[in-house]
Amino acid sequence: MSLQAKRKEVKVMIFTLKQARLVRGITQRDMAKSLDVHVQTYRKMEEHPDEVTIGNAKKICEILEISYDQIFFNTNSTLSRNSEFQLST
Repeated sequence: MSLQAKRKEVKVMIFTLKQARLVRGITQRDMAKSLDVHVQTYRKMEEHPDEVTIGNAKKICEILEISYDQIFFNTNSTLSRNSEFQLST
């Protein structure tokens, strides 16, 4: 198998916002403090990641050191399930 063929087989790990935070060992309180929001506001972000502002999503990805697509446009995302918002691969 060629190197090019192997590269196509690489799978990207997909996380929920909560899973990504837990993998990094960060508490909800610490995330809220880093984002300068109340902890309850951050909890709502975890429950409804499709409603997170672009600015906060970028900050979250920087804090968690993970790509935007791995959290916010994964197969569990409401946006990716809606055909009008489908991303081509």
